[in-house]
Amino acid sequence: MNHYIHEYYLEAGKIAAKVRTEALSRIKEDIPLLEIAEFVEERTADLGAKPAFPCNISINEIASHYTPQDYLQCFRKGDVVKLDVGVHIEGYIADTASTIEVGTNDHDLLISTCEKAWKRLLDM
Repeated sequence: MNHYIHEYYLEAGKIAAKVRTEALSRIKEDIPLLEIAEFVEERTADLGAKPAFPCNISINEIASHYTPQDYLQCFRKGDVVKLDVGVHIEGYIADTASTIEVGTNDHDLLISTCEKAWKRLLDM
């Protein structure tokens, strides 16, 4: 991998992480899923990258890869939300995801256990 490719990957990763963090802070009860997806894609462009795939926002029993398509579907209190963000620079992709709960802590053990397992995997 040459220096330029390495820099593209690093920058894509920084942008993806920033966009994910900003988007997570906007997820609240009664906010349309599509509003968050559009924010992710617009913010990605504002920061100098392009979406690697449509923003995925999966709720509750939907494990992954759901892309909202209208403003009718809104977040509800107690939803477990998986936000998956992918960005690319010149085709070099960074992909990141997080899980949060809307307005409650009913699923905190599930979410924190998954985070601990992920962190443990990184330490291997």
